[in-house]
Amino acid sequence: FCNEATETLFQRSKDELMGQSMSILCGGGHGDQHQSYIQRYLQTGVAKKMGVRREVLARKADGTEFPVALGLKEIKHEHTPEGTVERLFVSYMSDLSQIRQHEEELEFREREAQSFIDASFDPMIQIDETGIIQVVNESAVQLFGWSREEFVGSNVSMICGGEHAAQHDGYLRRYLQSGQKHVIGKKRKVPARRKDGSEFTIELGVQQVETMQGDLRFCAFIRDLTEANLMRANMMKQQDLIKDTFFGGGGGAHDESHSAPNTPTGGPSTRSGRPRRLRGASSSIQ
Repeated sequence: FCNEATETLFQRSKDELMGQSMSILCGGGHGDQHQSYIQRYLQTGVAKKMGVRREVLARKADGTEFPVALGLKEIKHEHTPEGTVERLFVSYMSDLSQIRQHEEELEFREREAQSFIDASFDPMIQIDETGIIQVVNESAVQLFGWSREEFVGSNVSMICGGEHAAQHDGYLRRYLQSGQKHVIGKKRKVPARRKDGSEFTIELGVQQVETMQGDLRFCAFIRDLTEANLMRANMMKQQDLIKDTFFGGGGGAHDESHSAPNTPTGGPSTRSGRPRRLRGASSSIQ
């Protein structure tokens, strides 16, 4: 027996199906083995596949294969006029093609989204409401030294430096309870920690997003300030060196031991500080 849905699904008429072994519908190499599955069950009574719903490949009349959810049950014993017992089995199948296609599309979109995230030069980490890391990009992997597998599923406190590691979960709980945004939507400088335990300063920006299911996610955007701080320190050293070289260690405009006090720049003077008239100079301007 087969129903109309079976004819439609496998592209075979009832006349083509009736009296045939079910192996003609099996894909993935199971066709040749199907009869042996049944024989082993009849001999041993061990129901390895009987009564279990599982995903297998099926085959249409044109040879194309597709995934189905298959359930197989023994429904009754039929006594024939000859006095023998005929054991009947029924299979229930659901076409999983559209579901698998949808899953493949979702996986493709996830991979595509991850590729965009990985393309960012700055590290990015996404956590859930409990502080568990859900997404991390390649820049974060390179910066902190942990692998993607080590990151995902771990608490984000693993990268927090100073006292923030022990207190981060408390920060998150207080925000979820109060709704007061002390950190969300702002950038600030905080200490961070690498896998080797070394700490460094980062600029941290956090944004809140909501999933389609209504769950909250927090995206942390990170910028390593190590190079910027080093450049700033080098500039300050150069400025100090220029001051020492041209103005002396005292940092004044000039050394008073080599010039007279109260002397206007570029003009002659007397000891009293008053300008001295140059010999032969005219006292009037024409």
